[in-house]
Amino acid sequence: MCDYVLRFGTGVNNQSPRIGSEPNATRQVFGNTGRTMSAEPTDRRVRRTQDLLRRALLALIQEKGYDRITVQDILDRADIGRSTFYGHYRDKDDLLRAGFEDIRAEFAAERDAAEKGTRSNVEFLEPVHAVFDHVGRHRQFWGPLSRKGGADLVTRILRESVSDLAREHLRSQFPDATADPTRREAAIQFVTGACMGLLIWWLENDAVPYTAEEIQSIFRQLATQGVKRFLAT
Repeated sequence: MCDYVLRFGTGVNNQSPRIGSEPNATRQVFGNTGRTMSAEPTDRRVRRTQDLLRRALLALIQEKGYDRITVQDILDRADIGRSTFYGHYRDKDDLLRAGFEDIRAEFAAERDAAEKGTRSNVEFLEPVHAVFDHVGRHRQFWGPLSRKGGADLVTRILRESVSDLAREHLRSQFPDATADPTRREAAIQFVTGACMGLLIWWLENDAVPYTAEEIQSIFRQLATQGVKRFLAT
């Protein structure tokens, strides 16, 4: 599941003043599709520019934290002109958000794979495992980002993804629970909040000994029975 997404290379050189031309490394970090503000097809040169900008942003997050980064910092590191940057992104938040689009697509694909077959064969809350698995395998990125600024933005983006997963999963698990959509939405918000709470706690505390599998198991133990009973009544 999403092995190529958001993977930091261990060889990032924090002392380097420039980001070299290594587009494959960035595709491992944020995927190989990019969003521009233009509707025109993305050509190879545009993809290379996006790769350079994303690599620059990620390296800077590791060094100084997201909140302290300016657009000029990104331009200097990527060796890209200001007009070129604004031809693709509105600001640094837009640059960060663009990378997360690939992650959301991967989560959706994982959800669809988990939901194949009859509902009785799908373990309850199994699609949410994609989130724990992804964050666990890329903890070296998520940890610094959650602690070094940008936490509010990243939490909001990740929360949207978790909420989408939970919403589609609960709809498929409880197709008859439509008489009171507010009740199901309450369950969705509970699952989302519980998942995010455990993830943030886990990321911000390196001393917590749990693996991604273990923290996901804890989440399901805490959430499963209560949510099932709530939506079944």
